[in-house]
Amino acid sequence: MPTSPKRRGLSPEQRRERLNHAHEQLQSAVENLTSSHGWHAMLSARAWLRRYSLNNLLLIMEQYPEATDVRPLKQWNQVGRRVRKGEKTIRILAPLRYRSEASDPDASDDADTNTKPRFEVRGFTTAGVFDVAQTEGTELPDASAADPQELRGLAPAALWGQVATQITRRGYGIERGDCGPAYGHVDFTARTVRVREGVEEAQAVKTLTHELAHIVCEHDTRPEASRERREVEAESVACLVANLAGLDSLPYSVPYVAGWAGDAATAHASAERVMAAADEITAALQHAAPSAT
Repeated sequence: MPTSPKRRGLSPEQRRERLNHAHEQLQSAVENLTSSHGWHAMLSARAWLRRYSLNNLLLIMEQYPEATDVRPLKQWNQVGRRVRKGEKTIRILAPLRYRSEASDPDASDDADTNTKPRFEVRGFTTAGVFDVAQTEGTELPDASAADPQELRGLAPAALWGQVATQITRRGYGIERGDCGPAYGHVDFTARTVRVREGVEEAQAVKTLTHELAHIVCEHDTRPEASRERREVEAESVACLVANLAGLDSLPYSVPYVAGWAGDAATAHASAERVMAAADEITAALQHAAPSAT
């Protein structure tokens, strides 16, 4: 049986120093990936599903069920690919946006967010997109390299129980079961955390920590936080907590954070909240750990 790394004995200052070091390591790795031209293109390719609404995803799949990477013609041209002659356009819905009458007509799109012109949707039109299989030209980076690597092996002893205790003390139940394509999710309405069954201990406890991070970061009460930012925060916290507990989650966490962030600036934006949440969780873990003998 693996033994849990000694977490007691660290002063708050020592704990924060280790968290700072882990955070710098994660941020550096994400920055290296997102600053690479190949990775940036690859991240854009892997993110195509998130670029479309549910209605448009249904339209895409109805017209082109084998779609793997769908983009407008202009975006394909930007990465050096062109649509082959005779290919049928995939039609999706596009909003018709008009400047709101309440907007300042002299406001610039580059102005402060409080003075940006406001737009409203007054209907929809159709727009054309194409799947990668309908194009030819410059080879795209290998998208398989973008996938977070599922963690294998055992987790540090007692870590699952300690993280679970923090979740249940906040009034949430925990269950194992089907999570669709995800490894886990938190239902803020039902106050339930679910982790995919059938994965090895290391992945399961890292996922449980990710869901705890969603709760600690108050993602149910921060409507201003985008989905991308919430995922960057939760996985960053999980990575730092895992690191301090003796579990290396970088092979999973770095591609995951990079994929949701898209650029280094987004990954850096929540650093203060990430550090505060990780410190809160690890302080509780240290308190719960058995005394060293």
